[in-house]
Amino acid sequence: MKSIRSRLVLGLGLIIVFFLLQALLVWYSQATARSEVVDTARKNTIASSQLTDLAVLAQQIRRYEKEYFVYVGNEERRNNYIKEWTGTSDKITKLLGTMRTNADGAFSAEDVSKMGNWISASDFYGAEMKKIFGAVNDQAGKVAQAAATPAPAPVTTPAAKGATPVAAAAPAAPAVAMFAATEVNTMITAGKDRLSGVLIKGVSEMSAEKTKQTLALSEVAAGGFNQVFAGVMLTVAIGIIIALILMVTLPKAVTSPLENLTSAVDDLSKGQLDKKIEAGQVAEFAGLATALERMRVGQQALVARMRRTN
Repeated sequence: MKSIRSRLVLGLGLIIVFFLLQALLVWYSQATARSEVVDTARKNTIASSQLTDLAVLAQQIRRYEKEYFVYVGNEERRNNYIKEWTGTSDKITKLLGTMRTNADGAFSAEDVSKMGNWISASDFYGAEMKKIFGAVNDQAGKVAQAAATPAPAPVTTPAAKGATPVAAAAPAAPAVAMFAATEVNTMITAGKDRLSGVLIKGVSEMSAEKTKQTLALSEVAAGGFNQVFAGVMLTVAIGIIIALILMVTLPKAVTSPLENLTSAVDDLSKGQLDKKIEAGQVAEFAGLATALERMRVGQQALVARMRRTN
């Protein structure tokens, strides 16, 4: 037997539970969507920053390469550009190592795999440039040595008696010249083609992909909000159903026993004492039903005695 209070507590408890579930669902949905958006935005920001730095360094090292070739015949300018090129090369190597380590988790496994090819292309390009530096320095040494070597003395050819001796020209030493810019530029063809085709192109493509992912975050956020809205609507619908059920069952739980007791009292007033009075399923009416039942039994016994007396 349930009391009206327990029914009310149960019904209201269910409504409270669904409100709590609704709040939990909203919190979880928005937290998940926010976490995904924030995490992706953080990773793409880090990745885009590093990719931009790498692209700038790659363009710088190509500029120093070209400047080196232009001033290949000028030792001072040439050495300055070797220094600039080497410093930039070291920065590229360090940045590629940091990106491949991926301590911030900014890149996917596929991205990290591509970086292995970038490092290989950078190393190959660097090795080719260092070969050129060595070849140019060797050639510069040969040119300097040739310039410092004195010209051979002319050879005097004996003349006939009474004639003037004739000085014959010494054989000319082969000319040694410094490499032209076009020559050294040809030497780096394989290295620069690989650097441009693998590293620079790869960085550009990955940067475009990260930008695309960042722009797509609005769709991710919209999807998260749609999930929150759907969850709220679902819990609201369930709450309305529970409220409707309570609106039907709770009044009926009170009115039905009252109607039964009213009918029983009416029967007692009319002398109809054969029907047993019950409280139904409501605990609050048990005492009243028990009292009415005792009254019915007492009146029934009284009527029976009066009939026996008559």
